[in-house]
Amino acid sequence: MEKRLLAISYWLGVLCTTLALISRVMLAINLIPPRLGTQDGVVVSYNSFFHGAALFFLLAIATWCKSSKT
Repeated sequence: MEKRLLAISYWLGVLCTTLALISRVMLAINLIPPRLGTQDGVVVSYNSFFHGAALFFLLAIATWCKSSKT
């Protein structure tokens, strides 16, 4: 179970990092980022993806530390 959690959290971290970089590049070249919901919806921020990436990478590290002790 721990190895599965480690793999899933790692790949989610990679996915969030990739989405954050794509979103940041889109903002840098003045493309309109995707919106959620209606046309007046909330713009998806690249910071949200960076925070998600940090969370998932820390989860992967913590899971690895716990599984290496046993």
